[in-house]
Amino acid sequence: MNKKKKSNKSGYPDEAIKTLARCFYPSMVEFFNSEEGQREYEKWLKEQEALNAAPIAA
Repeated sequence: MNKKKKSNKSGYPDEAIKTLARCFYPSMVEFFNSEEGQREYEKWLKEQEALNAAPIAA
């Protein structure tokens, strides 16, 4: 099968990005599973809904 490679336009090597992701991922999961993380996520969702509901100025 021909897999399509995702283009990395950041200028950083893919391996560096993957290494950082492996370092940050456990802390991110822990945060978003916490009560504080859940509150922050709910707040963000409400902000996104408000932004999407706002009319776009032409």
